[in-house]
Amino acid sequence: MNQTTSTEIKTIDRYVEHVSTVPAIAGQTMKQFLREKCSGDIAGRPDGHVDEGQVVLMIHGGFWPCSVAFDCPYPDYSWMEFLAKNGYDVFALDMTGHGRSALPLQADINNLSPKERESLLPGVAGDTNEGASYPYCLANSDSETADINAVVDFIRDLRGVDKVKLIGWSGGGIRVGTYALAHPEKVERVVIWASSNYLPDGPDAPPSVMPAPGYPTLFQSREFGENVRWRANIKCDGQVEDEALFDIVWRAGAEADPIGAQWGGLRGPTRTYWGWTRNGASRFSIPALVMVGECDRLLESNIDLYGDLGTPHKAFLRIACASHFMMWERARHIQRRTALEWLDHGTLEGNPSGKFRANEQGQIAAISDD
Repeated sequence: MNQTTSTEIKTIDRYVEHVSTVPAIAGQTMKQFLREKCSGDIAGRPDGHVDEGQVVLMIHGGFWPCSVAFDCPYPDYSWMEFLAKNGYDVFALDMTGHGRSALPLQADINNLSPKERESLLPGVAGDTNEGASYPYCLANSDSETADINAVVDFIRDLRGVDKVKLIGWSGGGIRVGTYALAHPEKVERVVIWASSNYLPDGPDAPPSVMPAPGYPTLFQSREFGENVRWRANIKCDGQVEDEALFDIVWRAGAEADPIGAQWGGLRGPTRTYWGWTRNGASRFSIPALVMVGECDRLLESNIDLYGDLGTPHKAFLRIACASHFMMWERARHIQRRTALEWLDHGTLEGNPSGKFRANEQGQIAAISDD
């Protein structure tokens, strides 16, 4: 893919309607938030169509909405803008229960577990001891696959392509992975970055009771997300280049999820997962790049995932001095460069397969399987 000659990058926000299969709202029309970034050349085409291979859909993880994870509003920190400048029509989705796609029932504090209520800002929960208005988990593997499929079909029709390329981060890794297993005919290549929820010996089928009993809403406080999950995994000098980033991403998250921000953090749905297992991975047929930071607690599970993927067209990259939040760190340049090569050519440093390591300076070398 060649860098676009247009310096103007357009941002287009949409809501994609489809009939939901989320048990709490099954059969109802759901609106999912979808952000697009593309060159002015693409946005101005009369038929809206692009060349095959020119479309990327990015799927976020457990709490950070797409507009923060992939379109950070700070100069040189938007991964979406980077890809758009390199010729792609780039889409990013808020999954059901996240950000601008959140459900009304997630505004009810009683739909948090008692333990999660303890992490709210003082005084927010009040004295309520009522039970959940919907005492079940919210999303599941099938409903999330259906959500993604509705958006993929919308994009395919909008841009006149048969297949899309996918990038999935954290919880987006399992979402992209299980989607590609269900609909390989619609996916050209994938980048799986620090997938969570990979369980080699986990369940391959849904539980006998669905939806699973529980609470529909998860909550992560700013204090926990920033200090426990991010700052605690900053291991190198200069790993985060600007202290202002912590406030910038928080404010962007608050804009996408104002109710969660009033509680002191971000909301997400509870999920019931199956199929992202050794058996599932063995059936994976799409060319896949798996990447993960060396300061990420998911390093070992992603090494296992890479080894279990059945496709012979796969590469693995571990990146030094990078955490789970690499897109807001210095190593984002390595992440973007290598992901772009994979999206463009299906190679890493010119190789269609193999295991590699990027050092702190961005130099990439092959590593052994030992």
